Amino acid sequence: MTHTNDLLQAIRSEPPGSLKLFRATEEQPEVEQAIANLGELSQRVQNARATNCLIEVVSLRLQYMDIWLRVYFENVPHQESREREFGRLLKQCLGLGLDKGLYDRLHDFNRNRVKTIHGYLVGVISYDKLAEVVVQSDGLSERLVEFVLVNSGEVVTPEFEKQHHNRGDTVQHIPRALAHLRSREPI
Repeated sequence: MTHTNDLLQAIRSEPPGSLKLFRATEEQPEVEQAIANLGELSQRVQNARATNCLIEVVSLRLQYMDIWLRVYFENVPHQESREREFGRLLKQCLGLGLDKGLYDRLHDFNRNRVKTIHGYLVGVISYDKLAEVVVQSDGLSERLVEFVLVNSGEVVTPEFEKQHHNRGDTVQHIPRALAHLRSREPI
């Protein structure tokens, strides 16, 4: 109950708009495992990069970006069902207000990701060129997360206690989350 009381105290004391609610992206999310995996993601990307396992870096980045596109999709008004494939979800998010410049960078990353994951063994790309894909995508995940945090979600108000919440919903302290994104190594 301490976490709930801390949250309720923060809602009462933080400036309006500092806290946002982000609805869960799945009906039955595996919350504990997802939190554990996200907690080790940065280190896994750093390890993969340090050992020149560049396909792993690209794959982990894609998964991270996919999660944040899902968060955006679930937390902006829409009528349609979410597409499962990354490129289609990305296009849906563009239609829901995703910044065009960010969309273009994500689209380029995805095009290069397809070459990387599906084209390496058939000769579409050499392993040396994968380093360019990784460098070009440095900071892209953080830019996406920042956009999602700022442009989606519901501002938390004192009515929070009376609202229905689902397993997996999260409350983010936006100023702290943005400061964290800007201070850490890119995923």
